Amino acid sequence: MIRLSILAQTAGAVESAMLDNDKLYVVLAVVLVIWVGIALFIFGTDRRIGRLERRIQTLESSPKT
Repeated sequence: MIRLSILAQTAGAVESAMLDNDKLYVVLAVVLVIWVGIALFIFGTDRRIGRLERRIQTLESSPKT
């Protein structure tokens, strides 16, 4: 129980120090950029896979010569 209260006090001190120096907003901005990058990567990969699937379907459905 003592460890939990020490951890809570330490977290509060770190948070206040980061807020005082505006570092918290920098960290939040970096995390946001990372998440947006991951989302764009997944979206682009999904589009490419969709195009490949459509291409495979058209190749399979075309008459063979």
